[in-house]
Amino acid sequence: TGTLALTSTLSVAPTTLAFGSVTIGTPATQTVTLTSTGTAAVTIDAATLSGSGFTLSGATLPATLAPNQTLTLSVQFNPTVTGPATGTLTITSTATNNPTATISLTGTGEAVQHEVDLSWNAPVTSTDPVAGYHVYRAPGGSSSFQLLNSIVDAVTTYADKTVQSGSAYTYFVKSVDGS
Repeated sequence: TGTLALTSTLSVAPTTLAFGSVTIGTPATQTVTLTSTGTAAVTIDAATLSGSGFTLSGATLPATLAPNQTLTLSVQFNPTVTGPATGTLTITSTATNNPTATISLTGTGEAVQHEVDLSWNAPVTSTDPVAGYHVYRAPGGSSSFQLLNSIVDAVTTYADKTVQSGSAYTYFVKSVDGS
């Protein structure tokens, strides 16, 4: 009779983690699943991470996985600067097919976006129909108002996405007729 050869193999999924754009201070997390796919147990010796802004959690290593058993690792991207970031998660194991598996990591740190959301009531008693509104802004304490929307907005809301954190602003809205 023949002897059945036992193999320890490891499947790693996914092999790439693309975090996309992540706002600074708002971490994003993705997972990597390690699965023992052979007929013998596989030992995950270590998981090492390189790259700025990436951290690893989710498992205590080394860990031994019986056939068909899985282990999940969590990778978090929490950028501290704007711009692209890359990294690598390297998994070392006793697997015969993939003793050193690498997962590429990418992400882009985005600046915190601040905005002021304005809303107002349309005039109720206007003899001249209102076509829309112009929105003006001045830095806090100033009377130098600048027009924010060169095209008349017909809605009674406006999102000012050009504001700076920690700054004060004064707004006024002017109704505009058809002419």
